[in-house]
Amino acid sequence: MYSCQISKRISRQADSPFVSRGLRGRLLLVFLLVLIPQSARPTGSDRAPIVEALGWVRNAPADAVQYDYVMTARVRLLFFWAGKDDVGGGFIRRGFSKNDPRQELLQVLFGSDPAKAPKAINRWGAGTEVVRHREVPSTPAKGDDVVSSAFFGFMKSSTGKSVSEMQQELKNEKDHGEHQFTGILSRVDAGHAISLTVPLASEIDYNLHQYAEAEPVMLEKLSSSERPARVLENPAGCMRAGEFLGTVSELLDSALQNHGGPRSLCYVYDAQVNTLTIEHTASLPKLAVRVKTAKGAMLADRTYEELLETDFVTVNHATGRRVNFTILVGTKGDQRSVPVQIRYQPNWWFQVVLNLLPKPVAQSQPPH
Repeated sequence: MYSCQISKRISRQADSPFVSRGLRGRLLLVFLLVLIPQSARPTGSDRAPIVEALGWVRNAPADAVQYDYVMTARVRLLFFWAGKDDVGGGFIRRGFSKNDPRQELLQVLFGSDPAKAPKAINRWGAGTEVVRHREVPSTPAKGDDVVSSAFFGFMKSSTGKSVSEMQQELKNEKDHGEHQFTGILSRVDAGHAISLTVPLASEIDYNLHQYAEAEPVMLEKLSSSERPARVLENPAGCMRAGEFLGTVSELLDSALQNHGGPRSLCYVYDAQVNTLTIEHTASLPKLAVRVKTAKGAMLADRTYEELLETDFVTVNHATGRRVNFTILVGTKGDQRSVPVQIRYQPNWWFQVVLNLLPKPVAQSQPPH
């Protein structure tokens, strides 16, 4: 009887729009995996650091290297996984400021594509992190020379804790013509952190392809907001000036160097202390990746060699909340340090996989 109940439960999960629950913003969990906590001290007297950090974000370099990804959503059916390719995607960008080579940019954007996801689910999130180094960083950069950092996050809001609740949210948004988004600006200096979170009600239901249009709207909302910021002074257990994306990058670089460097680092996000740890690493000789469009065309068909598989966990010190994710990164040639696959599994039966898309081949121009 117990086995029958499990089978019925899995059947209901498989028949539901299973990608919707995972794509309602949880993916921002792979790289915005630090959900907004509620316990920092509010204050309205510390606007200058926020304004300065917004300037850093607005002046982010435009010529960053970009890696594009396609999303697969998978559900476990007892003994095997079943999934659907090409339900969304996103990118990772990395570069340095032309005006100040000490200023590093890390940016991610991931989410569902309402034109492809079941029930036209539109859930996505983006994060831009500016890391300010004391000196022009070496390759790989060292985290101990980071003097300050700023994180700008922008996501399609969702408070639903189930598929049905989220579908009701979407229906309410459509009925009222008002779509809910959330923005955050978080800044960290050694011994001091400040963050500002604001809601945005928009007539336009921005999707991940409209981020360039939506970003300045949210930046202006943060700039003009009179909401009190949250401040954390002398955070216990973490005097680093780094935030989440830079900390992921530093730990990956350390794992690739294999020189006994740190496998765990603290970081501060939204004025709360967290710890990011590489729990396990393994060399992966080969990884075959085949991803198709909904119509069956091949999007990615490649076998990678000599990858490093890294299992991460981030823990919020105040709440104890743990979030796990895995990054498979190249170790050789032009794939070195490039994440070729990212996996996020919020529960035992659902998983999101992001696979690196091949770069478009430049077409030669016919002679005139």
